[in-house]
Amino acid sequence: MIAPWLRSTWAELWARRQADRMPHALLLAGPQGLGKRAFASALMHALLCQQPGAEGFACGHCRACQLLAAQTHADGMRITFGLRDDGKPRTEIIVEQIRALCESITRTAGRGGWRVVLIDPADALNRNAANALLKTLEEPEANVLIVLLADQPGRLPATIISRCQRIAITLPSRALALDWLQQQGIDASVAAESLALADGNPGEALGLAAPAARERVDEVVADIEAIAAGHETYAIASRWADEDAAGRLRTLARLLTAALRPVQPNAAPAILRLRQVLAEADFVRLNAAWEQCNFVRNQLDSPLRKDLQILEVLQRLRSSLAR
Repeated sequence: MIAPWLRSTWAELWARRQADRMPHALLLAGPQGLGKRAFASALMHALLCQQPGAEGFACGHCRACQLLAAQTHADGMRITFGLRDDGKPRTEIIVEQIRALCESITRTAGRGGWRVVLIDPADALNRNAANALLKTLEEPEANVLIVLLADQPGRLPATIISRCQRIAITLPSRALALDWLQQQGIDASVAAESLALADGNPGEALGLAAPAARERVDEVVADIEAIAAGHETYAIASRWADEDAAGRLRTLARLLTAALRPVQPNAAPAILRLRQVLAEADFVRLNAAWEQCNFVRNQLDSPLRKDLQILEVLQRLRSSLAR
């Protein structure tokens, strides 16, 4: 099912389908965690379903729905990261994938209806792949819908964006997000704390509400308190490198963002503790530490030693706290 905050978007799009005014390309753009992938999948199922319901959702029982569930429907295609020659996933979508796609969608639909393509993440198309896709977007085939999903749409070429109908996936109201979290079985107070830490993103908040994630938040705050108290920084960096480095750096970035903003309703105790530590911090140096944290998060797969990269982040943080 799609997220409740996307219901009106769904209704508008399905009305266009009923009026035979569907675009040939959609760009679903917005932060991860807001339900755009479930939305895109539901749209693919709806367009290929042989007997969709009144609201447009797939029946889940017809032959087309069965083929989609088995991922064997010839007219429902998904393009994502392929594998390199060494068997590891690529970090970009390459031109060969798009060329194969373009060749495929020029054929007649296998079941005589729509052909739907999901490209995810579209912001990982390399330059050659984007250029190859552009040719298809400029000369669209009948009854073909290409759906691009992008967490960072700014990375897409303007030429690609201009040829898609953009649907901006934005944060829902706090009340709607809290209600949804509680429907997922999250306690009201935990939901409020997690949503504040996730900067209003309910999908991210759902992950942060898990006991393991809440424990990691407390551990990261305790480590920052230890750094402020003068404890040895390399020992902490070494431990982070061995224990989910990416997760701890992401948690640190979230905490710094939340702690430097005005106090939110039901702010997590961990955020309030961190605000005390940062009360007299040098903002310029603290911002540099936050930027370095986000930079290192994207460099952890490089040949550079994780512990030394994390150490630089923590040293910048300590520098900002120096009285």
